[in-house]
Amino acid sequence: MPAGEGNGQPMRFKLGAAVLIAAALGGCATSLNDIVGDPFIQSAKFRYLRCEDIAKRLVIAQARDQELRGLMDRASTGVGGTAVNVMVYGPDLKAVESELRELHRTEGEKRCGDEAIKAPPKPEAAPPR
Repeated sequence: MPAGEGNGQPMRFKLGAAVLIAAALGGCATSLNDIVGDPFIQSAKFRYLRCEDIAKRLVIAQARDQELRGLMDRASTGVGGTAVNVMVYGPDLKAVESELRELHRTEGEKRCGDEAIKAPPKPEAAPPR
């Protein structure tokens, strides 16, 4: 009988080994990201911002995130849209997602409340004379 036939022992061993290797590599990738940090953004980029500035950047980053997702949705309906999404919009979206994660993390560390999220009111223009 050829190897792999019969009782299925060699095939089960290969599958088990593949699962173990995948689990080990997956764990390494997670811990490596924790050690090295996010490759798209500097870990302390927003550390010295005030809560108001963090809130403004959050609004801008969220708008950019929505814009990129809309562009990706539109591109995916056309020919070659998947390639465009992977090559053009994908890296930008990952960078924006990283920025949002870092902004939210910094916001939590600084204990910025909801009052900082609200944009300060714009000063009213003086009536023309």
